[in-house]
Amino acid sequence: MGIIEILAGPAIGAVIGYCTNYIAVKMLFRPLKPVKIGGKTLPFTPGIIPKGKARMAKALGQAVGEHLLTKEDLEQMLLSQEVRDTVVYGVGNGLQSIQDSEDTLEEFLGHYMEKEDYEAMRGSLERFITAKISEGLEKLDVGKIIAEEGTKEVKEKFQGTMVAMFLNDDLIQSIAVPIGNKVGEYIRENGRDKIHPLVVGEIAAAESRPICQWMEKVPLGEDKILKLVDHIYTDFVREKAEELAEKFHIAQIVEDKINEMDVLEVEHLLLGIMKKELNAVVNLGALIGFIIGLLNIWI
Repeated sequence: MGIIEILAGPAIGAVIGYCTNYIAVKMLFRPLKPVKIGGKTLPFTPGIIPKGKARMAKALGQAVGEHLLTKEDLEQMLLSQEVRDTVVYGVGNGLQSIQDSEDTLEEFLGHYMEKEDYEAMRGSLERFITAKISEGLEKLDVGKIIAEEGTKEVKEKFQGTMVAMFLNDDLIQSIAVPIGNKVGEYIRENGRDKIHPLVVGEIAAAESRPICQWMEKVPLGEDKILKLVDHIYTDFVREKAEELAEKFHIAQIVEDKINEMDVLEVEHLLLGIMKKELNAVVNLGALIGFIIGLLNIWI
């Protein structure tokens, strides 16, 4: 048996193995659309990946959303030194610039809110503060306080005089309690109407003051601002990482993105990731075919 006869079998086996695996790899992606003859779709058309793109998209979405980008991964990413420094220094520098702003409170908020929204917010704030002050006065029971303090004041004023002989507790109470009750009743009925203009005036005065004057009352240096922002940001991420991961809908986003991609884009994407591995599969087919050809000679 000549050398050509010896090598012919392994060579043919290698070619067959190579071609078989090459066709199998190509059938992963091709044909792109169903091939029909006489109204019937040929088997294995379209290719495996075009045919199962929706299932692949769903599986990849679930893998990324449930296993590759978990709450812990998101928290670790957001709290990495690089991201945290970017957020902290960005917000810190913004707050530092606000401290030096000559804009009034009204002008400052006007940069971020529509005029109608600002006026609605101011009205709500005025009503809220008025209501809270009124409720506080009612809970204090000002009428009772006036009766008690009035009684003590009268007794002290007339102590040691002849008038004190006629001012016993019952007499003083009979005068102070009705007065106190009337005052309490007046506060309950008219308190909000009297308090509201004062609140409006105070808020108007606050609006006209520059931001820098407000910040002088709460002096914070750059270091304290950065520490405060860092603390708030870190606590927020740790408490809300799971909720953020859920709201991002990572699995759905990945699934939708893959479904929106053209089949050729998916092919280029997968080949970019698995080109070496797929070529290795094709070459392995040639190697196996060659080995089987050698075994046939020996057998």
